[in-house]
Amino acid sequence: MLNLGILAAGGIARKMAKTITSVDCGVRPYAVAARDGARAAAFAKEFGFETSYEGYDALLADPAVDVVYVATTHNFHKENVRAALEAGKHVLCEKPMTTNEKDARELFELAKQKNLLLSEAVWTRCMPFVSALRASIESGAIGRVHLLTANMGAKLAEKDRIARPELAGGVLLDFAMYTLTIADIVLGEPSEQPVGVCEKNSLGMDIQDAIVMKYPCGAVASLSATGCAASDNKAVVYGDKGRIEFSDFWHPQELAVIVDGRDVKRLPLPFDATGYEYEVREFVRTVESGALECPSLPAQATLRILRQMDKLRKDWDIRYPFE
Repeated sequence: MLNLGILAAGGIARKMAKTITSVDCGVRPYAVAARDGARAAAFAKEFGFETSYEGYDALLADPAVDVVYVATTHNFHKENVRAALEAGKHVLCEKPMTTNEKDARELFELAKQKNLLLSEAVWTRCMPFVSALRASIESGAIGRVHLLTANMGAKLAEKDRIARPELAGGVLLDFAMYTLTIADIVLGEPSEQPVGVCEKNSLGMDIQDAIVMKYPCGAVASLSATGCAASDNKAVVYGDKGRIEFSDFWHPQELAVIVDGRDVKRLPLPFDATGYEYEVREFVRTVESGALECPSLPAQATLRILRQMDKLRKDWDIRYPFE
């Protein structure tokens, strides 16, 4: 079993710790590090980790750590991932892996040179609904796909991680990324790069986005995200015979296949735990196999989504001070 070390002790790190200590994911809760040593120690005690460290370098220097989960804020991902790879650790990094395609490409190249696995933790791609969704579309139940819509909204615009440029703020990298991801899962690579509009806060960070894309099959995607209001957080795939609907589309546990507007087939897809378990299990299987890319988390998918977000940020003149 691989020893897992977690960088940071915030909310996402807590969810990962809860996951790996509640179901078998193939990793041992070994170490956690935070800038505040007391906080790391409390985290380790709460979740049963064997040890804790004050500062990330100390954890990375521990030869017993096999895999590092990077759970820091977006602005630190590049340096944290690079340091972990240089220390000889396999890395699962919270999304987005970096704030731009260029930095991610450099990290993937470094991982390849070091013969280490590096994956972006886009949990959505690894969940049970993905195969069920694709099977429902390929069965022809809803006919030819013409349109995908996805919207995501929560009142988060005032949160530091959204509001502040130095934290790589804005809703695009935080959760509009999920709308791009579900479009990528269903429709693949677009024939044209995305276009859209956004509303910014006083610091220049996007707090509402509307994005459209076109695909080689002729389908289009209409995507939206807002940090100013709660939405129904639903995605719909429309075909000429019916549609597939799913709420909380970045981690759905049910699909509804609706044909001719009346015949509804519901596909329950409950999690084993929190939903994080699927990405961790796939990552562990990949490490143990000696492969350098997770089947559900390929580098090209990470780079493709970052390229789309780079284009939108350029169009919207959104810049982070550290880039």
